[in-house]
Amino acid sequence: MNKLVCGILTVILCLTAVGALAQESDLPEVRWTYPVSLTEIQSKYAMLVNADNMLEKDFEPDPLVKVTGVKRATSAAVYLEETAAKALTEMFNAAAAVTEYVYVNENGKEKTATYDEETGMVLYLKSGYRSYGTQSTTYANYLARNNNVDDGYVAKPGTSEHHTGLAFDITVAGTIFKGTEQQIWLHKHCWDYGFIIRYQEDKEDITGFLAECWHIRYVGLPHSTEMRDRNLCLEEYLGEA
Repeated sequence: MNKLVCGILTVILCLTAVGALAQESDLPEVRWTYPVSLTEIQSKYAMLVNADNMLEKDFEPDPLVKVTGVKRATSAAVYLEETAAKALTEMFNAAAAVTEYVYVNENGKEKTATYDEETGMVLYLKSGYRSYGTQSTTYANYLARNNNVDDGYVAKPGTSEHHTGLAFDITVAGTIFKGTEQQIWLHKHCWDYGFIIRYQEDKEDITGFLAECWHIRYVGLPHSTEMRDRNLCLEEYLGEA
C-alpha cells in the first residue's frame, strides 16, 4: 500500500511541476529596458529630497569636504559631498577656459560675450551644504522678513537639498543670475558634469518648489544626461511624480 501511495504522489508531483512550467512559459518575458541600470538609479546621488521625502535631522553627507580652488560669493567656507565637489571644480574650470561665448539671450537675439584670457568666464559659488539646524535658522529668518508667509521660496528644514551636500547655488558679480550669459552657459553644459537644474519653471507643480535657475544639484552621470534628453525633473525620473 505504501508503495502505491508513494507512486501516486510521485505522479501527482510530476504533473504539478509540468503544469507550473507550462504556466511559466505562457507568461511574457520581463526585461529591464530602462537606459539606466536599477543599481545606478538606487545610487545615493539620485536621492530624492522634498516635502514627501524628508531627511533625518542628523543626516550628514559622507565624506563632506571643503570646496577649494573656485571663486566664492561669500567669505564663509562652502562644503559639499566629495564627488559633487570634484565635479563642481571640473565644471568651474571648464567655464574658466571659455574666452568667447556666443549665445541667444531671452529676447532671441544672438550675442557674443568675451572674457579675459587669464580668468575666462567666471562663476561664483554662493552656498553649498547646510545642516538641519542651519536650514531651520534660514527658514525662520526668511519667515520673519516675509510677514510669516511661507511662499515656497525657502525650503523647510528636512526638505532642503542643501542638506544632502549635493546641491549648491551659483551667482555672478554685479547683477542677478537669471538671463546672464553665465546662466545660459550653465544651463546648457552642467548636465555633462553630472548636474541638473533641479527646479525649473515648467516643473514647479511637480517639484513643489518655485523655479531657481541658480540652484544646481549633483546626481551624477548618466542620470543628468538622461534627465536632460528626456526633459524630466528628478521626481519624474524616479517615478515619484
